[in-house]
Parts: sequence; C-alpha cells; structure tokens
Amino acid sequence: MATAQTSTPRSVIDATVHHHWASQLDVTDYMSAGWREHLGVPGSLPGGAGAMHILPATAYRRPGGDYIDGSAGDPLAPAASDPTRTAERIFGSGRVSRAILSHDRGMFIPSVPNAYRAAALARAMNEWTADRWFGHDERFFGLIVAANQTPDQAAEEIRRAGQHERMVGVLMAANGLNKPFGHPAYHPIYEAAAELDLPVVLHTGGDQGADTLTHPTAGGMPSTFAEVAALAYSPMMTHVQSMIVQGVFEKYPALRVFVSGAGVAWVPGLFFRLDVNWRGLRREVPWVRRLPSEYFREHFRIGTWPFDRAPESDGAERVIRALESFGGLDDLICYASGFPAWDCDSVEDIAARVPEAWHRKVFTDNALDWFRWPERARGGALPAEVAVGEMPVTGELGDPNRRSYATEDGREIEWVPAGD
Repeated sequence: MATAQTSTPRSVIDATVHHHWASQLDVTDYMSAGWREHLGVPGSLPGGAGAMHILPATAYRRPGGDYIDGSAGDPLAPAASDPTRTAERIFGSGRVSRAILSHDRGMFIPSVPNAYRAAALARAMNEWTADRWFGHDERFFGLIVAANQTPDQAAEEIRRAGQHERMVGVLMAANGLNKPFGHPAYHPIYEAAAELDLPVVLHTGGDQGADTLTHPTAGGMPSTFAEVAALAYSPMMTHVQSMIVQGVFEKYPALRVFVSGAGVAWVPGLFFRLDVNWRGLRREVPWVRRLPSEYFREHFRIGTWPFDRAPESDGAERVIRALESFGGLDDLICYASGFPAWDCDSVEDIAARVPEAWHRKVFTDNALDWFRWPERARGGALPAEVAVGEMPVTGELGDPNRRSYATEDGREIEWVPAGD
C-alpha cells in the first residue's frame, strides 16, 4: 500500500477524481441476499442477460468517447474502474498527494425510481468505496453517496458512513425530488452533514440519466452533448442561489459546500445580479441578512474543472480578469482534475492558467481547509440565529402593503406585495 505524503504547498490535493466499478457485482456483493437475488447476476442467462442494470442509461454521450485514453487497462473495462491504474494516473507524477473519489455514473443514484433500491445501492456503494479503494491506497479519500430522493434515509446513511474518517464529504449530484437544493425537503441531509462536519459536494452531470426528474441544463432538455457540455454549470447556479436564498446557511451556520464540474467563470455574473436583486427584494426572504455573495464566500468552494477557456492567445488572461472582477476568488478555488473525463485538467494545465500567486491556495490550502480530513479538528452543527421561514414584523413600514428600500446608488425601490 502506498503512503500519503505530508501536505505542503507542493503537495497537491485533487478534489475531483471519478471512480467506477468494473462489474456491478463489485457493488451488489455488498447488498443483502434479498437485494442480490432481486437484481440478478449478469451473464447468468443467454446473451449476457440475467440482471437488471443498477444505474439508468444516459442519453448524452460524447462523440469520440467520454473518457481520456488509458483510463482503463482493459479496453473493455469501464474508465477508472481499476484502483491500481487510477492511482498510477493520479499520483504517478509525484505531485498529487491526495485525491477525492467522486463517482462517475454512480452519481445517478438519486434518479433511480425505486427509492428503496436506491438507498440500498447507496449504502453498498459507500461500503465498496471504503473497502476496495481506501484499502488499496491511503491517498484515496471519498464522498458519501446520498440517495436524496428520500432525504431522511440519506441522512441516516450519512450518519452511518460518515463515521469512516476517510469519507470527507457528501455527494449531491442527481436531483431526486425535482426541487432546487435549497428546498426544505433536502434539509435533513444538510443537518446530518453539518452535524458530522462534512461538506456537501454539488456535482454537475447527475441529471443526465434517462430516469432523472430534472434537466441537465436550465430551461429544458438539450438536444446534443455539445449543449450539455457548454451549459453544465446552469443547474449549479440554480442550486447555489436556492441554498442561499432559502436560508440553508442561516439554518445550518456550519455547513460547507463544494461545487464540482461547473468551472469557475459563472460566479461573477450570478452574484452581480443576485446581490442587486437582494437589495430590492429581500423582504421576501428576511432570513437572508447579508449580501448573497457574502454567504457564497463563507460557505462555498469551487473546483477548477473544467477550467474555462476563452478563445484567442490571451484567453487565459481574459478568464482571470473576469474572475478578478468578483475579487478574492483565489481563496475559493480548489484544484480538481475531473479524471478520467474527456476534458479533465492536469496540474500543469491549471498551473499555466492561474497566477502563480494563487498556486498555493488553489492546489493545496483551500482544499485542506475545506474537506473533513482525518487530522482536521472536528467542528459540528452551530445554533441558528434567525428563524428561517418565519416572516417577522419589521416596523419599517408605513402602509403595511407598501414597502420601500434604499439602494446603494441613492434610489428608492418600492415593493408592493402581490395581490395589491
């Protein structure tokens, strides 16, 4: 077994590495006899039949392949299904000291229509990751799969699997209830994550499964893989905004969130608009006591992958200038390779695209500070200071049905409740 290196500024943490099973039997072996009998055994009937697939298919596949060459030793095996080969690809350069396993198509679990099967599979997948991958290499860490279509069961699994010290976060990918992730229905998951000091990881792509209740891009079903790839960040904007506006971070002040697979350039535009709208419309959400961007800076970190690429020779500089318009993003970004995705980024790719002054934070410090590493002093849930969901009397009104708010530029915005 390999040994983890000491985390130094030169010790890179890869916050997103996808792993998968070679055969679904690898996972179903961790299920009860009843579930194994229910699911069957691949190849036990003529023509390779005999088992139902444990994951839904996806309508969106990249022409030319979804994964980089060499991510599987056996050309017939799924990408990143061999722990030995994956460790060689991730740690072989000697620069990466830790990698967070984030599941490949296993992230579709919350879209499995049979909620009982999904919960049983999530538990088995967490056991499989801990046994087969953690046991292979000390530098692998993992995310707990949460079957979020049944939030109370997901919370129960988080409290069980979260006892393993190398589970460093909770994966929220597919949207099992067809509601933005700030909706109160999901709050039992956040309560459990905050209680165990585990960050919640929002990952793009989970809504690409055929059985998903939501769309992989905002606004409707795309027709091509190219559209999905270009707009994969759009549902993340919905979820991030929803979590802030619905008061998740006032209700769970210790909760941390990591966004993976969305790149970084979407951040400034979202908060330019959201901060301004909050100033005029905050009477709807009185529990949001600060600018939305302030909650984002305090409660979110973002993975680099896939790092945004502007065309032309000065494209990298143009992206950085856009990020600097938001200010302080170097404190929020963590290196994530996205291995073995077709557009994954190496350490060298990102080092060439972000300022050298950012390297220590991006490659090591930000992730070291964010995930629940074994050596991290454990925090826990903190008490809420406001009652999220209650509508207080502010005393700032003359006419109870007409309210006005001053903006930073001196204008006054009047808000009239609907129905007046």
